[in-house]
Amino acid sequence: MLFRSAALLTVFLTFSAEAVFAQAVPRTVSGKPDLQGIWQVQNRASYNLLSHTARQDMQPGMGVVVGDEIPYQPWAAEQQLANFENRQTDDPLSKCFLPGVPRIMYMEHPFHIFQTDERVAITFEWTQVFRHIYTGGQQQMYPGIEMWMGDSRGRWEGDVLVVEVIDHNDQTWFDAAGNFHSNAMHLTERYRMLDENTIEYEVTIEDENVFTRPWVIRMALHRQTHMDRILEYQCQSEVEEANGDFERDVRTWYPATIPEDNEPFDADAGVELPELTVAADIPRLADGTPDISGYYLADGGGSNYGLETFSDRFLLPDSRGVVVDPPDGILPYQTWAREERIDRQRPHRGYDDPTAHCFLGGVPRSHYIPAPFFFLQPPGHVVVLHERMSYRQIFLDGRAHLPDHIRLWQGDSVGRWEGDTLVVESTNFNGKAWLNEVGDVVSHAQTVIETFTPVSADQIIYRATVSDPIAYTRPWTMEMPFNREDQEVLETACLEDNNDLGHLKDVRDEYRAAQNQE
Repeated sequence: MLFRSAALLTVFLTFSAEAVFAQAVPRTVSGKPDLQGIWQVQNRASYNLLSHTARQDMQPGMGVVVGDEIPYQPWAAEQQLANFENRQTDDPLSKCFLPGVPRIMYMEHPFHIFQTDERVAITFEWTQVFRHIYTGGQQQMYPGIEMWMGDSRGRWEGDVLVVEVIDHNDQTWFDAAGNFHSNAMHLTERYRMLDENTIEYEVTIEDENVFTRPWVIRMALHRQTHMDRILEYQCQSEVEEANGDFERDVRTWYPATIPEDNEPFDADAGVELPELTVAADIPRLADGTPDISGYYLADGGGSNYGLETFSDRFLLPDSRGVVVDPPDGILPYQTWAREERIDRQRPHRGYDDPTAHCFLGGVPRSHYIPAPFFFLQPPGHVVVLHERMSYRQIFLDGRAHLPDHIRLWQGDSVGRWEGDTLVVESTNFNGKAWLNEVGDVVSHAQTVIETFTPVSADQIIYRATVSDPIAYTRPWTMEMPFNREDQEVLETACLEDNNDLGHLKDVRDEYRAAQNQE
């Protein structure tokens, strides 16, 4: 009888604990644990997954591997030791490359989890990389394509998000100590909320080419309650600016001032554009706002090679012209900025285009670089995931813009719905971006007002009005359609595969050497 009572008490306590847990964690409208928010580890796993003492380039830390042992095959154990000895040059992160999964999850940088019923997106401070986790049972469209960040497919097992990650390449490491894997690695991640501010993150690693058995890492992710956004850490641009390979433009980079001989900026100039008609059958979210989520490709008409109309140019595609205001389609440049745009077309200036260095395209350029993007609509946000491995976060909570001195490649974007049109105001740019490869000019002083209007279930008309008193005499507006397609955003690892920048640098250096000899 005593045994039966003890057993019943155990069952009762277990049930009570599960009931308390079920009530303790925040939940989405559909009842799943709500993982949304900014998270960060509080460990030293990025230096070494195993327990380790301090070194000059490595802070000490306790291990996160269950059993504190990685079961390497003998040859692989020797390779790990070699990696460790050469870590300062061979670690992919020393070159600012993509960290891969799971390493990106426990680097000492915060990340933001966004969640819908069909998807989870994780955006990271490190180099603006993201993860796109399909949780609605979507099957891979392109299986077998190896990627730095792998391919992630998730499912809910009760209150635990389980994510299978496959199709890795063999170029990433687990940590700065040289622990590594092959392209056969299979990860099973488990995200379990322990309370409102803690996620237990567990990963089972399987790789028969490198290890003798599966092994597990486990750690806590902590909600960053003092942060309401993550900013940008563009590793490669910071390196190149510091060593002089990416040079400051004193006329466009923050805090450049308006040139004294500029024409006065007419902020009120502009024509009223035709009102767009929204189709009655567009999909909608539960709150009635248009559902614009999905994969899109801009019909940019060659905008990445010129916003004005161009044809018959040597080695450059035609541009149909996307400037709709002024009505003549000509950008209202200040004299110096028009001259600068013409100069940027000279061969030795190709090295100066930030996208040649694989830096961010900025706004609005990120949308018409010839690469697709994905709109995600989690509560309170619109998140744009660009295949060229960057993202935009648009806040819909009415917050104020960042302080003036905080300057970003992608700017600070605050949006609102006006009827069925998403209106976004972006400020706080750093002025480092070009508008395209031919060098259309924009400065840090720009404010961009974008409208995204779903005119049908499969098309958004995009307009962007740029007001920049440094480079232009008045605001101007561009327009193009975004077309929805049934595709998946993959991964364009630009920096990791960039073989052209060196040639562009040679052209620039040869030009400068010739100029110095004259």
